[in-house]
Amino acid sequence: MRLPALARALIIAAIFTAPAYADGPAVATPDVAAPPVAPPATQAPVRAAPVPAEPAATSAPVGQTGAITLPGSTGLAINVPQGYRYYTADEARGFLQRNGAANPQGDILGLLLPAGADPRAPDVWGTVVSYQPVGHISSASAGQLTAPTFEADVRAARVGQNRPFEGFAAAPAYAEAGPTLTWAERSAAPGSGGRDLRHEQRLLGRNGVAGLTTVGSADQLGAVTAAAPDMLTMVAFGAGQRHSDFNPQSDRASDWTLPALVTGNAPADPQAEAAMVAAGPIDTTQTGGGLLGGMFPWIAGGVAVLAGLGYLAARAMNRGRREEADLDDDSDPNLTPSERT
Repeated sequence: MRLPALARALIIAAIFTAPAYADGPAVATPDVAAPPVAPPATQAPVRAAPVPAEPAATSAPVGQTGAITLPGSTGLAINVPQGYRYYTADEARGFLQRNGAANPQGDILGLLLPAGADPRAPDVWGTVVSYQPVGHISSASAGQLTAPTFEADVRAARVGQNRPFEGFAAAPAYAEAGPTLTWAERSAAPGSGGRDLRHEQRLLGRNGVAGLTTVGSADQLGAVTAAAPDMLTMVAFGAGQRHSDFNPQSDRASDWTLPALVTGNAPADPQAEAAMVAAGPIDTTQTGGGLLGGMFPWIAGGVAVLAGLGYLAARAMNRGRREEADLDDDSDPNLTPSERT
């Protein structure tokens, strides 16, 4: 069926006007281009906090091999093979300080370490070389090293030195070859850890003693003991300075003994002892309460002198008063002659 012309016109108008009313009634606007849309603001890049630079690692000191020239006139020579390194006396002192170890007696000359070991590492063991110019030490006292009470003597000496002593890791032993004295100490109970081992070697010379003091931990005792003979071969007294070169007519015999080298207790000064003997027995009346007893005659004499001076002063004062009184009496016209006298 064909629709009337009017109906078809209404249908066509509805089809074309429907989109205009879809979003509401149209509003007339000027024919102007829309302003450009600003791009989104860019966000500043997030920067990571600056990382402080790590301090540059201190490079390990460089050790020496071969013949080493030592300071002073010790008569010692050191020859270091390729398997070991020698470091200066300052490095040796730093090594002892970092490990909390007491300095050996005498002059510190240097430090010996296995090749490749860093003397500033916390777990390395090292051997400090030292020298004591104490004169020629006789071997006559070697038998005292094995006395049953000697370890107790060492313990008492360490108490006085404020050094811990747990016991001997190796008992003191004297050998005529060299001659040498060797022992080792523990500064803490086994298993305590830390730097608890101190291995000592002494090489006796004509005018003094060379020392090799190794500081490490107890679990390094095997390595230290194995290296000890090598250490001794590196240190030697030159010709004319060996123990066997001692001349009793011209050289000084030492007051030190082999046990004293272990305990570290210096012998008494013989000159001071001789002076005390020459002075005679000490007068005990000059100490404590006896001091007053010994000084009593002087104190009594002083008191008597002071008393005499006081008596004379009193008499002078009384005489002066009487003379003043006589003058006053003579000047009073009202006194009768009998009163004046």
